[in-house]
Amino acid sequence: MAVFVIMRKDAKMKAIASASGISALLGITEPAVFGVNLKLRYPFIGALIGSAVGSAYATFMHVLSLSQGPAGLPGVIVIRPQSMVQYMVALAISFTVTFVATILLSKVMGKKDKINKIA
Repeated sequence: MAVFVIMRKDAKMKAIASASGISALLGITEPAVFGVNLKLRYPFIGALIGSAVGSAYATFMHVLSLSQGPAGLPGVIVIRPQSMVQYMVALAISFTVTFVATILLSKVMGKKDKINKIA
């Protein structure tokens, strides 16, 4: 979703980012990974950072599930009731850190890519 916000001039990438971002929230990440993240690199790194921070929080808060299940927002259906609030906090942390990291990395890596194209 951060790529959707960043891409102001590239209409094709903006369309791909919006559609794949919505599907990623529902647990289907392949369009986002192969359509956006690996092409641009910095969203993939941002996603790694955000998921690491959110997962660390969930681990420290002992968030438990009843069984294996879907990822993302639909993952709520397998989380134990006593862990539900902490799971939602972990999701919010992951989304926020990923969004901010992607925007910051786009500024840093975007400049490097422009320099590499000139050289």
